[in-house]
Amino acid sequence: MRKQGIYAVRISGLEEGDHDFSFELDKQFFDSFEQPEIENGKVLARIILGKKHGVITLRFLLTGEVEVVCDRCLESFNAGVDTEQKIFVKLGDTAGEIEDDVVMIGKNDYEIEVGQFMYEFIVLALPFKRIHPLDEDGNSTCNQEMLQTLEDHRAKNQEQNDQTDPRWDALKGITEKITRYGTSEKKDF
Repeated sequence: MRKQGIYAVRISGLEEGDHDFSFELDKQFFDSFEQPEIENGKVLARIILGKKHGVITLRFLLTGEVEVVCDRCLESFNAGVDTEQKIFVKLGDTAGEIEDDVVMIGKNDYEIEVGQFMYEFIVLALPFKRIHPLDEDGNSTCNQEMLQTLEDHRAKNQEQNDQTDPRWDALKGITEKITRYGTSEKKDF
């Protein structure tokens, strides 16, 4: 966690109270991460560092848009980001993550790198299923050619699923009899 970087927040020498830090996250920021979750974006990150009685909290306010790939048609689109997250920072001998929202940094560290936190909070703010939004008429804005290709393949798969292996037909008869007579009674089939 201890790095001197573009996305570092100074923690030493600050008086008690709240301190604001702002970052503009753009393509350069997202390119610095190897994960292909987000291709590009423009996100304003405001970090409010709260310091009182040896307790440090970092509140992340992230708003903007990021470019992601549609799960349905595989084309890029902009998804909105608007999230607020909080982590607690403890000073200790060894740096590392204690819990999901608690981080330990070295006693002699004077700043904390927050780039990874911002990236993770942005990814968590995105919907699990990423699909182009609907237009004002309620129609999909996905690539229509790709949607047609998907529909063509789905129709073929549906026809194939209707045909069953004849070996299973005998088993279907058994399950129908079990359902009809119940499983608690012994019946001769």
